[in-house]
Amino acid sequence: MHTIMHVVGESPMCSAITDPQQGDAYASMRGMILSGELAMGRRLVETWLAERLGLSRTPIREALRRLTSDGLVEFTPNRGHQVVSFSARDVAEIYSCRALLESEAVRLTALQGLPPAAQAHLEALVADARRLFTEATPSAVLRQRFLQLNNAFHDTLYRVCGNATLLRMIERNLAIPAGIRSYFHFSDAQLAASQAAHEGILRAVLAGEDGRAAALMREHIWSAKDCMIDPAASAPDTANPQPPGVEPPAGGPPVLSRA
Repeated sequence: MHTIMHVVGESPMCSAITDPQQGDAYASMRGMILSGELAMGRRLVETWLAERLGLSRTPIREALRRLTSDGLVEFTPNRGHQVVSFSARDVAEIYSCRALLESEAVRLTALQGLPPAAQAHLEALVADARRLFTEATPSAVLRQRFLQLNNAFHDTLYRVCGNATLLRMIERNLAIPAGIRSYFHFSDAQLAASQAAHEGILRAVLAGEDGRAAALMREHIWSAKDCMIDPAASAPDTANPQPPGVEPPAGGPPVLSRA
């Protein structure tokens, strides 16, 4: 299991933004989409977004253009902009790419060996996560804390792979709304299985078994994909109504679980 380690972080495109207000609008709106605050299929109204962020419509309009380029927003004539919705097939395709990209990053990391600081950090992350399951941590706390540790684990493994182009591809592929990556639909047993997978991957990396590390990462990601696709969880989110100016999607709710 892996949710994006940069849920509200910057994409590589942020560095190309020179106008501070455009940068603020882009970063804020991207974070709102990736965190699930702006759900899949929600219509984005410039006036509401400008008021919400305390900006004029010009930087909002430019941010929408950039988010459309990122693939997080789409524009439809006579309707305007809305957050892109992902189907079960989309998720399968995304995770197929993830399996290729992230297993290669782990293979490279295992091949060249972990720097001492990265190794110490990964061992500490795994130990912290293991304690969550051995100390009878309440489920809500377990999910929240494990999500943080999970993100840090994957991020640390990839950051030392030595291939900057591969890292950019991984980051872009992970930039999908939290609406299709919800740890709150995972059982404690599934989270424990994810933890066990992390420990196996780390053992292979430390042993320099690059092929085994890559294979374990591919299996880990495909297991996460199977858990993500959950048509039974497609009921409307009545507990979290959308704010004014963010309209519900036409044709009903997304088919995938939401955060």
